[in-house]
Amino acid sequence: MKINNVKISYICGILPSKIINNYDNDFFDDRIKKRIINSSGVANRYILNRDKGESLLDLYVRAGKNVINELGWSVESIKGIVVVSQTHEYRFPVTAALLQDKLKINNNCFAYDVVMGCSGYTYGLFCAMSNISLYNDRILLFVGDSINDYVYPKNKSTAFLFSDGASCTALEYTKSDDYENTFMFNTFGNKSDLIIVKDGGGKNPISADSFNEFIDDDGNININSCIQMKGVEIFDFISNIVPYNIHKFLNENNFNVLDIEKFFFHQANVFALNEIARKLNIDLEKMPINISKYGNLSCASIPILMSEEKYINANNVLLSGFGVGISICSVYMRKIQCNTKLLF
Repeated sequence: MKINNVKISYICGILPSKIINNYDNDFFDDRIKKRIINSSGVANRYILNRDKGESLLDLYVRAGKNVINELGWSVESIKGIVVVSQTHEYRFPVTAALLQDKLKINNNCFAYDVVMGCSGYTYGLFCAMSNISLYNDRILLFVGDSINDYVYPKNKSTAFLFSDGASCTALEYTKSDDYENTFMFNTFGNKSDLIIVKDGGGKNPISADSFNEFIDDDGNININSCIQMKGVEIFDFISNIVPYNIHKFLNENNFNVLDIEKFFFHQANVFALNEIARKLNIDLEKMPINISKYGNLSCASIPILMSEEKYINANNVLLSGFGVGISICSVYMRKIQCNTKLLF
């Protein structure tokens, strides 16, 4: 699926103010903590500072103001707001409507939320780009998760992995035909139970039983109101199905791995990322990996990865998000030319 004449003009990633050290987790002995941290490379994680009232909306507002100011956009010129997240400010209204007010964007804009996880950034680009035209020419895309709201500290598969984070991406119409964006989607609904929070939705509302501890199939202590993740199966999915589908996508569109200047992949697991690179013969100099610095940032991982670049000027760029759903969304961009910034 192709969307032409749309470009990314600016990307701002943002991390919350609280940093926690994985060695401070009191539910595991030093031997287990050292083994997990050494294998994942994730010693510190960023989480919202709930004691000071910090929320995901606060991060979005800071990132959005930065993008608007850096580009010199008037708030009257912004035609739409798209928010992609699994963790919204309230059950309702949509977070996008709150951002319209906080950023003082004109009332004539559209504003909606999309629920997606690890593939959320690339899905968000598809949603935002699909709304852009000559007369609907500027859109802000916000992508982020406060995923630690659903991480049980006694679960060794998840307690040392995830960080909260957010981003704002400015997209706009361009007459230049150099900006061509080709999307690929894969959905594996039969594997949805590989990453799931069972309680808190319409099927299983939160109850007292949602907080009862149990031992999962991997021997982890967990509760039904938090993330349950089948680590071995997820690793197999990322290491095998993801590179196979990316390879197929490239071949079917006559794209060559060697011609791609930059690869920006969801930062799920350092071993799985290296396995993707090995199977696709990707030069690691073209494929930045930052999971050891920030952990797994869910849908915010790709924009924060890109935000570290400060300036991106590249032809033939591939982005790929994969995970909860289970889903894959990849996008090949013929050209990216934009400034980026990472806020703390």
